[in-house]
Amino acid sequence: MIPLEEHAVADVLGGLGSFTLCTDDPPWTALAPRLPAPARLIVARNVDLAHLESLLAGEPESTVVVGLGGGSALDTAKFVAWKTGKRLVQIPSITSVDAAFTDAIGVRTDRMVKYVGNVLPERVVLDVELVRSAPPRLNRAGIGDVLSCHTALHDWRLAVARGAGPAWSDAAARLGETLLRELAEYADAVRAVTPEAVRWLASAYRRIGATCSALGHSRFEEGSEHFFAYAYEHRTGARPLHGELVAMAVVALSSLQRNGCDFVRDTVRRSGICAHPGDLGIERADFIATLLTLGDFVVRERLDYSIVDEAPIDADIAEQLWVACTH
Repeated sequence: MIPLEEHAVADVLGGLGSFTLCTDDPPWTALAPRLPAPARLIVARNVDLAHLESLLAGEPESTVVVGLGGGSALDTAKFVAWKTGKRLVQIPSITSVDAAFTDAIGVRTDRMVKYVGNVLPERVVLDVELVRSAPPRLNRAGIGDVLSCHTALHDWRLAVARGAGPAWSDAAARLGETLLRELAEYADAVRAVTPEAVRWLASAYRRIGATCSALGHSRFEEGSEHFFAYAYEHRTGARPLHGELVAMAVVALSSLQRNGCDFVRDTVRRSGICAHPGDLGIERADFIATLLTLGDFVVRERLDYSIVDEAPIDADIAEQLWVACTH
C-alpha cells in the first residue's frame, strides 16, 4: 500500500532537492512565495494526451516529479514520471478525486478518458490545512468515488451472475461495503470539511487504490455510474467536477437498479456534495440523450457488463431518472 504521510507541503518540497512540479493554479500562486522553487514548473491545463506528450521535451535533469493540486496536476505528474522514469511524490491539495493513490494514468483522447500506463508514487503527502483551505465544494466532491461503490457492487454482482467480466472478490466487495458504511458515518463531517473527514477521505482513496492495483481492475467502485459520466463527457465535451458528476450518476443509476435509493439520497444530502444537474450545469436534453445512447456507448467502448446491459433505457425511463436527480 502506498505510504501516506501527513506533513506541511513546504517541509516536503524543501527536502527533495531538484524537482519538477506539476501543479494547478490555484493553489500555486498563493503557495509559491513560501515554497522552494522547482527546477521546472508545469501548470496543468488539461490531460489531453497530445498536450501531455508535448511536455516531455522540456524536462530537465531533476530527480523527482511532484504532483501538487487536483486530478489534472496529479495525472500530469504521473504521466511525466512514467515517461521519464523519475520518482513520483503526490501532494493532493483537494480531496475531489483519488488520482494520488491510483497507479493508472488517466488521459483524454477524443474527449474520452483512457488509461495509458501505470506508475506508483513513492509516497503521498497529506497537508490537512492546505486541503481544508480549498473551497468546501471541491473537498465534498471527493465522496463521489466512494459513493460509486453502491452502484458498482450491484453491477458487479449482475455481471458475475451472467458470467461476464472479472471474477467476484469477497475481499474487494467487503472493502466497498465498509467504505459505504464509513461514508454514512462521516457524511456530516464531510459537509463541514473537518480534519477528520479529510483524513478519512485520504484513507478511503488509499484503500481503493491499493485494491484496484492488486485486482488489476476497479469493478467494486466503477460501474454504470462511471459509464454514464464517461458517456456524458464524450457526448458534450463538458467536464463537470468528476466526483459531483459521478454522485449525480449514482442517484440516477441506483434508481434504475432499484437499489438503496434512500441511502444514496440521504448521503448526498448530509454530505453537501453537489449532485443536482442544475448545480453541475447539465441540461435536461443532454442528460436524456446520454441515457438513451448509453447502451450503445458501453458496447462500443467495451465497458463492463452492468445494469445498462440488463435494463435498456427508453424515453420514459430516462425521464424518470431525470426526475430522480432533480427532485
